[in-house]
Amino acid sequence: MKSSSNALQTIKGRVLTRHTLHRQDGLSLQYFVATATGPVIVEIVQQQHVCFIRSVDEKWLKQHPELSQISSQPVALKNFKHEDVTAVYCRDLRLQRNLIRIAKDQDIELFESDIKVEHRFLIERFIALDAEFSGYFEAVKPGEHPKFIANRGRRTELKQPLKAISLDFECSFSGELYSVALYGQTPSGVVFEKVLMVGEPQATDVTYIDWVADEPSLIHQLIAWFNDYDPDIIIGWSVVTFDLALLYRRAKHHGIALSIGRNNQSLSWKVEDKYRPETLSLPGRVVLDGIDWLKAAFYQFERYSLEFVSRALLDEGKAINNVTNRMDEINDLFANNKPALAHYNLTDSRLVWDIFEKTQLFDFAIERAKLTGLELGRVGASVAAFMNLYLPHLHRSGYIAPSAPASDGIESPGGYVMDSIPGLYKHVLVLDFKSLYPSIIRTFLIDPKGLVEASLLPEAETVAGYLGASFSRNKPILPQLIKHLSEQREQAKTNLNAPLSQAIKIIMNSLYGVLGSRGCVFHDAKLASSITMRGHEIMKQTRDWIEADGYQVIYGDTDSTFVWLGNDVDETKVQAIGNALALKINRRWGETLAEQLGIDSFLELEFETHFDQFFMPTLRGSTEGSKKRYVGTQRKPDGELALVFKGMEQVRSDWSPLARRVQYELYDRLFAQQDVENYLKQTIDQLNNGELLNELVFVKNLRRNLEDYTAKSSPHIKAAKLLFNATQDETVTRKGARIEYVMTLCGAEPVSHQTSAIDIEYYITRQLAPVAEPILTILNKSFNDISSNQMTLI
Repeated sequence: MKSSSNALQTIKGRVLTRHTLHRQDGLSLQYFVATATGPVIVEIVQQQHVCFIRSVDEKWLKQHPELSQISSQPVALKNFKHEDVTAVYCRDLRLQRNLIRIAKDQDIELFESDIKVEHRFLIERFIALDAEFSGYFEAVKPGEHPKFIANRGRRTELKQPLKAISLDFECSFSGELYSVALYGQTPSGVVFEKVLMVGEPQATDVTYIDWVADEPSLIHQLIAWFNDYDPDIIIGWSVVTFDLALLYRRAKHHGIALSIGRNNQSLSWKVEDKYRPETLSLPGRVVLDGIDWLKAAFYQFERYSLEFVSRALLDEGKAINNVTNRMDEINDLFANNKPALAHYNLTDSRLVWDIFEKTQLFDFAIERAKLTGLELGRVGASVAAFMNLYLPHLHRSGYIAPSAPASDGIESPGGYVMDSIPGLYKHVLVLDFKSLYPSIIRTFLIDPKGLVEASLLPEAETVAGYLGASFSRNKPILPQLIKHLSEQREQAKTNLNAPLSQAIKIIMNSLYGVLGSRGCVFHDAKLASSITMRGHEIMKQTRDWIEADGYQVIYGDTDSTFVWLGNDVDETKVQAIGNALALKINRRWGETLAEQLGIDSFLELEFETHFDQFFMPTLRGSTEGSKKRYVGTQRKPDGELALVFKGMEQVRSDWSPLARRVQYELYDRLFAQQDVENYLKQTIDQLNNGELLNELVFVKNLRRNLEDYTAKSSPHIKAAKLLFNATQDETVTRKGARIEYVMTLCGAEPVSHQTSAIDIEYYITRQLAPVAEPILTILNKSFNDISSNQMTLI
């Protein structure tokens, strides 16, 4: 593969990273591609940056000497104002920047000027992760990866395994590297384990430790390991913001070129000192951070420390005695028991791997990239994903993307939230519209292209929206994309492909959010409102139809309708009633939309949940029903009843463990018709007697650096400031720091440096009272009476 050949060949593989090289003959696109026979560098030469201007502005290009090397050509496309447009081509980045600068200064509208050339090549060809390239191999130097000069590329589908490694560093408090652990498994289950440890070789039965003399030697050894093992993917826990950032800083400190990318290219950052995933550049390798990808897959945890998440998912934690103060123990192990430190380091690395396997995050990341065309490893970016999906279809329909959002400041309303009817109920059904907003888009043909086309069409060829919008019935793009995604998701469910199903669900549900965001050039209040206001109409009409059948709707929220069947309904008939209601509503919508608008309905109401008992509280200090807050009992498959909380203090980490435990117990007793009053009295007695101190600790993380907070009155901010003043430990002031505090007679104080007595009255009136009052109100009891009676007994 190292000899030059002009014979046309093809290669297939997965695009790992994308780059643009600036050469004398123009831009070259460089893609690192994982193939079945190993990594290949694919280059497409003599490319140009492309954007568009209105054809009437083309003469403007000729008037500026700085733009004389820019070429242009009319194309068979129009903008959203139905004006002819001209394509503009720039051979290098300097010309592109000049064009954008001068156009902005002279108020000339540029379209699609922010799309990077390495992305556009793939987008226009519907290439996402898997690609097939045609071209020829070029001779390379010994030790370099094969280079393939491509003249064409197209989308394909592969089941190509990628080689991954989990990486984790241990270091001193000042950041000096002690060791690095590397853990991975092949698809067949063969385990790879290695720890590079600074120190003199020690006699040990452990075979995975490689001893190195000092920190520079560790870095050099790690670079050599990367070139030898050559992973496609690196995973870790805060692996970008901590591990790779730390490695970069230490390599820079020693003047070592950190060439851990492919073809001996160095790890670098697009913005110096901004060690974020979006600024990382590591050619040929993909980096996946466990925290970011768990959140992307909609996993939710009270805390995202490796210890907490691994305990929750794997029932296993870190291999260290004192997790909270592990820095002291790590320093002690490095000084006195380096094999034990290696075991701790490797365990952390393995735990991350096991979490990825348990949650199928590898598969989820791959499926998401295949669906959206985003770079493998890029989290978030829902606007970019929408652009990747929509733009090639838009071009083939004869239009270019707008240059800016069209909304004039009129924003669309949120989801419909019905006024609730508070009370204690038996037999409440929850009927959910399946993917309501995507279904509305598909049913009512809501589409950016359809919106601009409708202005040229007679009313009979359009479907009315809101805020004066109407949508063309002719070949809408977005409804067809949703149709395709829906079909893919059903097939994924049939194939038991949970990662693909979850990826599609998240993408479909993000489409409304993108159209409702001013960060998207397709944003238009007419689009977003035609989705949400149609949702309001659907929810209201559904409620009316259900109540016409003799049932009472006690609450509704966005896509869910809560139906009370009556306390005396035959429990054996509940399932049949729920299914029959959903079927009837779906049939009504199909008939109504066909008759009134001549469109097919893709609205699908499902019988989702049956609450045996259900409680809808009032707003605090009011008789008005609350919203987005309720609790009920739901029967599990084994027949046992489970409590389900929504929006209540019990599921919120900013309430004390005492409040959450008491609230759970109160509702458990309410539904079981057990005594509530005496339980509260006993709890207050225990609190006054100092028996519940371990349940009074609040835990909250800093969401930004301490100095960036403006609301200094927040209890955890006060506690963090006191903690820093007492310890001078700057880590407690940084974003993500975990602050543990209690409320004392002098306000919030950190647990480790508490100097004042606990404010018992605070916990009674501000923690117990709010969780107890909704229940006591319905029982015609008063928390004040209960608490004051207990106080008189002390």
